[in-house]
Amino acid sequence: MNKSVMMVTYNRLELTKQTVDNIYKTTSDFNFIIVDNGSTDGTVEYLHELKNTKDNINLSLWDHNKGIASGRNEALYIANRLKTDWYATVDNDVLLPHNWFDKCIDIIKINPSYSIGVSFEPTKYQTIHLNGHYFENKPQGNLGTACMVFGKSLHSMIGYFTTEYKNYGEEDADAGMRMRIAGFKLGYLLEHGTHLGEGEADIGEYREFKDECRRNNLALFHQNCKDYSSGKKSIYLPYKVK
Repeated sequence: MNKSVMMVTYNRLELTKQTVDNIYKTTSDFNFIIVDNGSTDGTVEYLHELKNTKDNINLSLWDHNKGIASGRNEALYIANRLKTDWYATVDNDVLLPHNWFDKCIDIIKINPSYSIGVSFEPTKYQTIHLNGHYFENKPQGNLGTACMVFGKSLHSMIGYFTTEYKNYGEEDADAGMRMRIAGFKLGYLLEHGTHLGEGEADIGEYREFKDECRRNNLALFHQNCKDYSSGKKSIYLPYKVK
């Protein structure tokens, strides 16, 4: 079973270090694919040092910020070259529960119509018991790509993330829409994770940048949802970076 953890970094070095340490404590036997979007705060140097000490690291280092969707697409592309069976997107500002990756895979194996992730949402969704597993069922919306696990069958149906929303935006919600149109359901492990990038880490210029991106992308996202649902746009998107 070939597993790939795919993380995109852009500055926030101290949060990245905490996330990386947590991933190695909570995850076993995985490829670690890291795409850096042109960090300037020492993250690149840290990633080089990490690669020198770990034998499962695959780095792609860009000289400028191409956006989160492009970074995730590059990571997916590398994962496919590594013949990955199970994929996990992970943000660089989270802490995950013990054995999270294998727990998600175990649920999906016996419930193949689901994609499962780790929740960082304040909402607790309904706990369901399905084929021997308890997990939260999310009836609508999307799984946050802060931690989302899926297999080859889902990837073969929807492909990659859209880069239409520029550097930051609704690429995760867009993927969630395409997943549900493809017939997949969404769920979370009962154990939630911790989002480090909240409070004091999510204020000022960075917060303003994210809010402005979302405002600018909202109309495009709603139009894309209509186009996917009507068949005007394919839910399968090929590999693309900006």
